[in-house]
Amino acid sequence: MRQLIQSLGTFPTVLIVTTFSVVCSVALTSTLCFFEQCEAPRIAVATAIAIPAMVAPLATWPLVDLVMQIDSLEKEMRAMATFDQLTGLLTRQAIFDQIQQVMHLAEREQRHVSLLALDLDRFKDINDTHGHAGGDEVLKSFAITVKAVLRKSDYLGRIGGEEFIIFLPNTSEEAALALSERLHQAIRESLVAYEQSSIRYSASIGLVSMVPSAEISLEEILKRADDLLYLAKRQGRDCTVSYNDGKPG
Repeated sequence: MRQLIQSLGTFPTVLIVTTFSVVCSVALTSTLCFFEQCEAPRIAVATAIAIPAMVAPLATWPLVDLVMQIDSLEKEMRAMATFDQLTGLLTRQAIFDQIQQVMHLAEREQRHVSLLALDLDRFKDINDTHGHAGGDEVLKSFAITVKAVLRKSDYLGRIGGEEFIIFLPNTSEEAALALSERLHQAIRESLVAYEQSSIRYSASIGLVSMVPSAEISLEEILKRADDLLYLAKRQGRDCTVSYNDGKPG
């Protein structure tokens, strides 16, 4: 019912309800007169039309308007739960839900998937130098830059602060490494104009590629990618460390 009201809109819905009320009122009046075996007087018919025509819109309009407001608020709340307000990327829970679904399918079809954990290098220094507003501009620029490199079938989400996840369905480690290099290059070339400054930044990446199995949970895969990410930080940042046969390499 709510979907029908939403698709029709407030005024058409009120008009339909009012018309239905008038028809029902006239029909009831005519039925009563039929059983009383008398002809319905004009004043009775006019009253049967006038009363619902006046009352129905007054009663229906606020109710329909309330339903429309509730529906709008629910959509807004769903959007807030699904998309990060600053970057427009998937939120932590939203991308985890998407990854779980794709991993189940990849497990059945025995297809490779790749997961990249990304962290912007020295982001605290950017905030300290340019303020949080400058840092926000970097995050927004990063999201745009990365989305331009990814395929439509890939998933990109912000899991907190300057930390991000990329999930690549049907992607081998070799292909994922090639993509990570394109990401590094695109990020290095990205220049964020903020006030009187130009901000450059880089990202470190931890990469795990595998055929999903029931024995390995998403949490374990994320932990592996996160460990590799911090290994990339220790190796000098602005690089990717991948997972080969259970060992970083």
